[in-house]
Amino acid sequence: MSHLSRLVLFISLGCGCGTSSNAADPPDAAPAGTPDAPASSSGLRTLDSCTTSIAADAPAFYKRYFRCVTITSSASGVTIATDDLPPHKSAYYPKTDPNYVAWDSSRGSQYHQNPNSIAKQAIAVKVPASPAAGGGAVLDAEVDGQAHTSGREYNLGPAGVALDGTAIYAGFAAPGDDLAAEAYTFDDYGAHPDPGGSYHYHSPTPGPLEVLQAIGAVTKTTPGTAEVELYGVLCDGTVVLGCTELDGKAPAGSLDAQGGHVGDLAADGTTYFTGRYHVHVCADAKQGHAFTPEIHYYAACN
Repeated sequence: MSHLSRLVLFISLGCGCGTSSNAADPPDAAPAGTPDAPASSSGLRTLDSCTTSIAADAPAFYKRYFRCVTITSSASGVTIATDDLPPHKSAYYPKTDPNYVAWDSSRGSQYHQNPNSIAKQAIAVKVPASPAAGGGAVLDAEVDGQAHTSGREYNLGPAGVALDGTAIYAGFAAPGDDLAAEAYTFDDYGAHPDPGGSYHYHSPTPGPLEVLQAIGAVTKTTPGTAEVELYGVLCDGTVVLGCTELDGKAPAGSLDAQGGHVGDLAADGTTYFTGRYHVHVCADAKQGHAFTPEIHYYAACN
């Protein structure tokens, strides 16, 4: 059973949500950029071939962990710009694209593609250097998997950026849709594109873990087994990890309803953030939450 199969099985059993392979593919969110087709004009897009440009004065966290992005820095924070073309193969790339691969039908008939295709975007996410206090503790009732049920939710569309330059969306679908059902449209990297072609993650994924492998931080890239699991950062300053802390240890202390808590983020003798709220996106309910967060711990994004 693949990592994605295990994740969806966990979600289905844990939330009591049913899905059907014959169900209509629901939309995800509003378009996040201007699509171009095909997504790339020449050559396979990989971590080695994508363009990475990070300002020399950017904090060490971004220089250490991010690829396939352009990052500029100022006293107030960083801006992460990405074209949102994942540096790995996907059935959601147009068939004419070098990164296209046929849909993996081995996972069972309940898995099916949504009708969208990956298209080049123009996403820029601003992350504050010192996140401002927001509404405080995340309440259980606020984490309901539904959009537009709390004034502290992230917006639909890009809420952050993963280590591999792919967009991160919050842990809900568009109003009226069910993210647990949409999970059956995730490709082998746990992602899918929205109607505007913006490819994005909602859940554990090997994509960012392949960045960690490329920099020598891990040897395994299957979520739930990697020595360190770091996925990306959100627009309010929340850091998104997997089943581990940044140093590879299991999460210490209690986690809130979306798998979050406050603590230092350090690895290999470097403390990247002190007292930073971060979430654990992990199919193991004891180690985190199956989907990305819904609620701003810090002040709303710019």
